[in-house]
Amino acid sequence: MTTAGHDVSASPQAVAAIEDALRAFAKALRAIQLYLPNNPTRAAAIEQARAAFRTVWQVANPFEIHVRESSFLWAERTVYLDAERGTDGLPWLLYRDGLRSLRLHSGFESTDLEALLAILHKARTASPDDDDLVTLLWVADLATIEYRHVEHGIVGDIPAERGMDRLGVAGGVARAVAGGGAGGAQNVARLAAPAPETSTSDEHAPPDEHAPPGARPTTGARATLGEGPLPGMVRVDDFDSTLYFLDARETTYLQEELTREYAEDHRKLALASLFDVIEGQSLVDAQLEALHIVDELLIEFLTLGDYELVAIALREASTLLRRLVADERVVTALRGLSARLSEPAVMSQLLQALDESTHVPVASLLEELFLALRPSALEPLVAWLGVAMASPVRASIERASTRLAGTHTTELARLLEHENEFVVRGALRLAAQLATPAAVPGLARLLRGHDARLRVEALNALGEIASPAALQAVERGIDDSDRDVRVAAFRVIATRAHAAALPRLLDAVRRKESRAADLSEKMALFEAFGSMCGDAGVSELDTLLNARGLLGAREPAELRACAALALGMVASPAAIAALQRAADTKDVVVRSAVARAMRGNA
Repeated sequence: MTTAGHDVSASPQAVAAIEDALRAFAKALRAIQLYLPNNPTRAAAIEQARAAFRTVWQVANPFEIHVRESSFLWAERTVYLDAERGTDGLPWLLYRDGLRSLRLHSGFESTDLEALLAILHKARTASPDDDDLVTLLWVADLATIEYRHVEHGIVGDIPAERGMDRLGVAGGVARAVAGGGAGGAQNVARLAAPAPETSTSDEHAPPDEHAPPGARPTTGARATLGEGPLPGMVRVDDFDSTLYFLDARETTYLQEELTREYAEDHRKLALASLFDVIEGQSLVDAQLEALHIVDELLIEFLTLGDYELVAIALREASTLLRRLVADERVVTALRGLSARLSEPAVMSQLLQALDESTHVPVASLLEELFLALRPSALEPLVAWLGVAMASPVRASIERASTRLAGTHTTELARLLEHENEFVVRGALRLAAQLATPAAVPGLARLLRGHDARLRVEALNALGEIASPAALQAVERGIDDSDRDVRVAAFRVIATRAHAAALPRLLDAVRRKESRAADLSEKMALFEAFGSMCGDAGVSELDTLLNARGLLGAREPAELRACAALALGMVASPAAIAALQRAADTKDVVVRSAVARAMRGNA
């Protein structure tokens, strides 16, 4: 077989068609494993796979997929990924037996699709002594399928191709041996055994008294028809006559299979079967009944803390909603799965269970679970975030809540005005992380509230948003009655260099109340003023630093030191001159502040 290159451009339509076809093929294989041949779900899954491949030929004919351990590649793109199922996945089934690529031609869906499904099913359920997948494909000789594989167990991996491996009986013998085990030996025995010959010695044997007229006479152990093995047939008794005839390798294999069987979560298979019914059934009542069972299972899984199963169910429901054309009642029920989980009562129980659980769930599972929620889940989520302690669970939920709030900013803005303080506090944290302008009106209203701590957090959130409207709202904090709120406003204005606030900052510098403020508030005020005032503010600062009153008194030492700090931030020639005039002052605090300001501009 000639290795196929990129027969067609890897257009989004081609990639999507191949992804759908491979996904439908995997579902058909799962249906064959779960249902009897006369089951309508099985027939519907196979028919959906046929329809999907008919679509593929319109954009890629033929197409070649490359097999990896947990994925299929086409045109260097991953078109099928099954990392969750591991060794139970379809890619691993092919990769395990040496297949490295499959090339499919048009007509595959009508002539060879069911045959390939049957071969894969047989290979999945085969024992180590049975024929491997490559041998089964070689015997079937499917016309619309070409494949490339590697031979194991000779000298490394020797690549081989279907079109180059037609060696008749000799090739079958070699493959049976390479296929391995007692099954390979039996294949060799069947191929190499001579055909039974007609014996002439039996003609002189005495006739059987009980034989029917015209029956051929036999002797010894062959006296009864069907008794004993056929000529050339290998019997188990020929190898070991004891009761315990399994070797160490076979015993290990059985133990591993038992361990895998007991460790496998069959609830995943049950969920897959229910969604197969929803997708494959045409009867609306059957689809609704299956959805009702899934809904009940979701609550049970949440109660038990099986978040992975909940995430799987919601992901399957979301996938079906995108591509399933169904009755409106079925669509509504599918949407209702995530809506049910998003109900405040259900979400509150889930968060309480997370608080009380000693087992920390995987962060990616939690994030996937919460990403499927509706806006109604934001209220209990932000309330929980407002009181939860720092932990890996809290970090995961906060990331997921931030994404949810980012797509529903209107709901987030509504929660900023909630009557519950914890809800407001959690919404504030999300608003600061999202930095969405949609939250500005709600944050501005919080600045008129009675809780000083919430006003401080609202100012910090407005500073993170930093839009013109947000910084304009920050200016209100300059005149706030609470000291912490004023300091927060000064620092946000200085950090964001909001020059429009200079008139209000100048008024604050001149106010008598500023002289009675503590040192940290004065420093925050003068840092904000000095960082933006430029030469226009030097006169005001020089007056505070060097001027005397009517009786020769100067301003308080702390206020003069803060003025020196602001002049050092201006750093213009006029500001340096004002600092030099105060360099020989007798006040130690002022002299030290002046020296620091001049060193900073040296």
